[in-house]
Amino acid sequence: MTPENIDKINSTEATDNLYTQSNLLSDPVKHFDGESSSSVSGLLESFRGTAFQSRNLASCYDVMLGMLQDKERPTVFLGLAGAMVPGGLLKAVRDMINLGVVDVLVSTGANLYHELHEALGFHHYLAQNDVSDLELRKLRIDRMHDVYVSDLEFQDTDLYIKQFADSLKPRAYSSREFLYLLGKKLNKSNSILTTAANNGVPIFCPAIADSSIGMSLAWHLKERDKQGKEPIIVDTIRDNLEILKVKMDSKKTGAIHIGGGVPKNYIQQITPMAGILGLETPPHSYGIQITTDDPKWGGLSGCTFKESQSWGKYTDGARFAVVYMDATIGLPLLFKACLEKKSTWYPRKPFKVTWDIRGIT
Repeated sequence: MTPENIDKINSTEATDNLYTQSNLLSDPVKHFDGESSSSVSGLLESFRGTAFQSRNLASCYDVMLGMLQDKERPTVFLGLAGAMVPGGLLKAVRDMINLGVVDVLVSTGANLYHELHEALGFHHYLAQNDVSDLELRKLRIDRMHDVYVSDLEFQDTDLYIKQFADSLKPRAYSSREFLYLLGKKLNKSNSILTTAANNGVPIFCPAIADSSIGMSLAWHLKERDKQGKEPIIVDTIRDNLEILKVKMDSKKTGAIHIGGGVPKNYIQQITPMAGILGLETPPHSYGIQITTDDPKWGGLSGCTFKESQSWGKYTDGARFAVVYMDATIGLPLLFKACLEKKSTWYPRKPFKVTWDIRGIT
């Protein structure tokens, strides 16, 4: 093909699509320079000119920092799925709550159980190589990839939850209220539950039955039935109205998703739920996700933010970004980079909400 023909094709395409070779080939890749910066924020900023997941990580950083700097003070929801506490992110999540980076936590029950386990003085341990899982079972050691935990020590944590449930007045509690009271009772500064309770940050666990917390509450229920006494009930449907109350009391909202699953869906379904109830609340304005899933499987964990817009879960002009990587790497990098820019967003005015769901209008 002659240069004249190429120019003719480009001219035609420019008329039809407003694209030309010159404007599409205007932003060269900028190769990573290891000597250019000694900070994590500088590293992520340099990734803006690279490609693939490093560029996506830079985009997540830009969205996260922009969300924290937003003068309209968006309420930030954090969805926590996967074995993040056993993986070493307990302190990162606790510090994000303590510093006001996170206003609402939606978590799997497993993460909250494992963090309670550590708050009670127990530990997770780095696994040894080439040990049979059948041998581990004989020794009552549970394995999560390359992490061990004592099954016998778990029994003490189970008993703590059961005895705490026994101590409560028999009635219905949302998971948010139950976890708040548990954090206050625990009263450990190294705890996510206690830090959230002391900072007025609600924790929702919509699938609490699917965890060792749920199993311990089943123990409480069984014993109460045997004794002819009323048990407590965790009413996760009440949670729906309480998290909606948070959304209705917020001028603007954003979401950080670690993994996907139930926490991601729960945070994203708030606006559609409001519609079912005949209420109006704007979709989320920011979205960040760190995931190892991707869209081609059709599942929610890999669902794109653009797809979520078709459900009305994010505003037309929402800022969002996804990075496909292990969250035990991605979240520490994003949090540390934002901490290095702390002077541009801290302190954030505390977010306050009342839990009278009759006030939802």
